[in-house]
Amino acid sequence: MVTETSNLLHYSRLSEFESKYRVKTQAQPVLKQLQASINKRIARFNIKESLLSFFPFITTLRKYKLKEDLPNDVIAGFTAGIMMIPQGMAFAALSTLPPIVGLYISFFASLTYFWFGTGRQLSWGCVAVLSLMIAGVLDKYDNKVNEGKILNSLDTAARPSFLFNFTNTSEFSNQNMSLMPENITERSSMSEKDLRRIEVASGVTLIAGLLLIFMSMIGLSRITNLMSNSLITGFTVGISFHVATSQLKGILGIKIPRHTGIMSIVYTWIGVLRNVPNTNIATLLTSVISIAILYLVKTCVNERFRHRLRVPIPIELLVIIIGTLIAKFVNFHKDFKVDVVKEIPIGLPPPKIPDLELATDYIGDGLVIIIIAYAQTLAMAKTMGLKHNYVINANQEMFASGACAVVCGIFSGYICGASVSRSVVQDGAGGRTQVASLFAAGLVLLVIMVLAPFFYHLPMCILSSIILVNLLSMFQKILEIPKEWRKSRYDCAVWVCACVATIILNADFGLLAGILFSLFLVALRGMLTPIIETGQIHASAGNVELRSVNRYSDIAPLKDVRIFKIKTPLYFVNADIFTSKIFSKTGINPIKMKKQSQTYIVKNNDSGKLDQAIALDVANTEHLLEKNPLACLKVLILHTAEVSFIDLMGVQALQFVITELSLVGVEVLITDVPESILPMLKSTGFLDKNSDRLYLSVDAALASTITQLNSRTDVLSSGDSVL
Repeated sequence: MVTETSNLLHYSRLSEFESKYRVKTQAQPVLKQLQASINKRIARFNIKESLLSFFPFITTLRKYKLKEDLPNDVIAGFTAGIMMIPQGMAFAALSTLPPIVGLYISFFASLTYFWFGTGRQLSWGCVAVLSLMIAGVLDKYDNKVNEGKILNSLDTAARPSFLFNFTNTSEFSNQNMSLMPENITERSSMSEKDLRRIEVASGVTLIAGLLLIFMSMIGLSRITNLMSNSLITGFTVGISFHVATSQLKGILGIKIPRHTGIMSIVYTWIGVLRNVPNTNIATLLTSVISIAILYLVKTCVNERFRHRLRVPIPIELLVIIIGTLIAKFVNFHKDFKVDVVKEIPIGLPPPKIPDLELATDYIGDGLVIIIIAYAQTLAMAKTMGLKHNYVINANQEMFASGACAVVCGIFSGYICGASVSRSVVQDGAGGRTQVASLFAAGLVLLVIMVLAPFFYHLPMCILSSIILVNLLSMFQKILEIPKEWRKSRYDCAVWVCACVATIILNADFGLLAGILFSLFLVALRGMLTPIIETGQIHASAGNVELRSVNRYSDIAPLKDVRIFKIKTPLYFVNADIFTSKIFSKTGINPIKMKKQSQTYIVKNNDSGKLDQAIALDVANTEHLLEKNPLACLKVLILHTAEVSFIDLMGVQALQFVITELSLVGVEVLITDVPESILPMLKSTGFLDKNSDRLYLSVDAALASTITQLNSRTDVLSSGDSVL
């Protein structure tokens, strides 16, 4: 038995284990390490694999099964395309840009994502949240124009003809189409103010896209780890309140100024309530009827019978078509003063680098918007990947998001992303690959090139109604707060904080507040519960578990030994709390003992060894012996398996605990040291100084403790007898 124990001790110390099994590496200069890393990457570089990774569609086409995949992709693509048309126009109007811009974005984003994206069921295009945030950027630009800081006019290098090249074929314009207004294809349909604002949005989008591409190349795709799902959901719901509020004036047909900044939603509501008497009855009735039809068909038909319907009823497109026809023949615009879309140019805009000087003041806004777009897209892609069993490349998704932004910026668009609702519909319609995006883009292109003028009489209130109905699913998430609270109070708190902050402070500050609150909670959790006391439970033969002594029964008693598990990283945030918790849980506070009263030196000359000196607090010695475990605590074991990282203050806290408890006769042992924190312990000299205290496991430390306690003199008992 003694031999087995000695063998266990021999192989259980961390220092001996490291010296025997650790691979010896010689520290190299930073330049040599960088050169070695580059050489390793070059050696591993494979042109074929790189191309397949950079262009995921190649792998898709190589494995494409025409008979099985094509019919499903055609149906899914056209289904998503039908939704893109009304939503694109509505969300572009939400961004305060002409509705045709939404169709440009839907076309170019879908086409670009086909080449670079890894999500096979994602439907790209305009998103309500991103559109509203772009509207915020344009509001800042408008304020500068109104203040006279920027001239809202195009120079000769950026005339409308250079921005847009609308098809104006004589055959098309000469046809006798009753639904088409006259001269619909003239360039004058786009005002100089609209063109300038489009250029601002495009410039911000182009710069943000390039920055996102650069971030993907240096491997920063994990930046979204700072934003949990709870944070993103709360932020999105908060933005939805702003989106819904911004559509009230369109629903009621009233004119109120746009408000930006903190408390803007409150000022908007005040403006709406003050102008309720000025409501346009025709606009309100059209809105109510549209909302009722959209809601009933979406919930009572499409949602209820989604398992029976291969393709959901395209109620949004039907409402737009019917509403446009009625508005045309009833003459809503002239007779009832209902706002309509008016002129929509035909054709695609030519590629153009926008005036980037206009966007320099809004680069920060653009970066925030595109990171949110990427985070939402990545979350949706991972959801689809898990459902259909394929892998999502986060870096490639970041590159694809940046590429879509760059292309949209060159073609008069703004930042876009994957739409949750359209992606779900595309998946439900049977979409299997990115090829479905091509068919969706083709349908949108048909509208841009041929059918756009037919939407001249489309009432704007119908677009507002479409936006409101699409937001209902976001507002329903509020009902899930009690459920989220039961699951995780911390995550629910982040959800509520992000939502409320976004509503009150607006998008940018709301997101920042949510991130800061999340980081605060991470630090708070480390401060509240850095350690717990554990004990051994013999669950089965040879199986011993460490569990909290406060939450589990049948804890095996350990004489003179206590085991504490460190549950969090040990760093500057919780270093002081860690030491105070150790002292409070053991009932020993050497600092307090040394400060409160005079000290006596108790000498032990009976053992034949060198004199040992222990500092005792005379005033509190009797209290400690009677009420605290000092008299029976001789060994404290710190289990560090869950310490994912440690900084200099954390190392100092560990050393402080070891030193102070040693002064009162308590030996501190450390077990299960993670490999990730060994470099810090070594560089600070902690390993060399405490090599005899470090063990591979709790069992090894206990085995060592048992042998030592049998021959160890109880210092406190001896001291008590002397006193």
